[in-house]
Amino acid sequence: MRVVAIGELKTGDRLGKDVYANAGDGLPLLRAGVRISDSYRASMERAGILTVWIDDVISDGIEPLEVLEEETKRRATSAVNEAFKDISASMKKGGPQLSEEAAEEMGEVAELIVRDIARNIHCALALNDLANSDGYTLKHSLAVTTLGLALGVRVMHRYGWLDAQGKRRFDDIENRLAPLGVGLLLHDIGKLAIPPEILRKPGKLNDDEWKAMKAHPMLGVDILKKAESISPLARAVVRSHHERWNGSGYPEGKAGAAVHQFARIAACADVFDALTSDRVYRAALEIADGYTFIIERSGTDFDPEVVEIFKAFVAPYPTGTRVVLSNGYCGLVKDVKNEAVTRPVVRLIVDPSGAMMEPKEVDLTQEPEVTIVGTAFEIPELAPA
Repeated sequence: MRVVAIGELKTGDRLGKDVYANAGDGLPLLRAGVRISDSYRASMERAGILTVWIDDVISDGIEPLEVLEEETKRRATSAVNEAFKDISASMKKGGPQLSEEAAEEMGEVAELIVRDIARNIHCALALNDLANSDGYTLKHSLAVTTLGLALGVRVMHRYGWLDAQGKRRFDDIENRLAPLGVGLLLHDIGKLAIPPEILRKPGKLNDDEWKAMKAHPMLGVDILKKAESISPLARAVVRSHHERWNGSGYPEGKAGAAVHQFARIAACADVFDALTSDRVYRAALEIADGYTFIIERSGTDFDPEVVEIFKAFVAPYPTGTRVVLSNGYCGLVKDVKNEAVTRPVVRLIVDPSGAMMEPKEVDLTQEPEVTIVGTAFEIPELAPA
């Protein structure tokens, strides 16, 4: 399989994975295996779906890593959606609040995500299997949670966590993961109290609008005030995910280890997904560019320990995506190895002249002189698979 933008889909292309317009209800808009028609393409465009997986002769045998099971994705999307509805409804009754029932569901969902991530703990992480999740807010919550938990478990196993006395500890890590997950799922919940005309403004915010936007972490803390099952660890993520390692963040301008470790993990996951997702005010960056952005800001915006883990296992060129090599050949990423994420196995499909070639796989860990220099190239017309 390979990832294709909706605008590049051709009539007759075969979907490689189910496509959901509303993952929360468990019903796919289109099933894997269907052939693309003009009406199907239009339906996906109306649903706001930007990319899909297709299955064809050049991508045969390329299988994306499923970080989360479909049932986990559906339940997580539904839980976040219901929590947002719960809070919106409470706004009409004197102030937004998350109910205890919704909070408990978040805890259960976080444990499911922890379970799924544990299955793939030794694999490089690619989030492009979440590409056609519902809308920006729900996709963002799910992607940030998945990446943040995957970062969190690795960070704590390698560097430990700091207790109240400032001592690094390596025990009880598993019991800290679900609260981290809850915090990540709810990290932007305070935005529900921000006027939608500010949230959806396509241009630059003015000073008053920016001040209102920067209030969302503390608004999120207020929303969670009555939800007794929400751990202080989860609340730390909601409050401090916009703090920065050098003290330039908000709402309190804390720096370094004064920012809770969970919030430092969330900051990295939040920024990476925001950069690599389409927003009302800008198009998404390439995943590789988002990867570079995070790494270049180690020790300034982001905790160096978190970035070191991010650098080692987040794939800048995920399985199924296109790459252009420095020797002129072009191909699809076949596999990504943990700790060698910038040197994937590539299936070459186009030669330096731009012609289709007999597919050949090269492992870039064994080709040190060859580098990836881009991700855009034309694939010549293919016969239907």
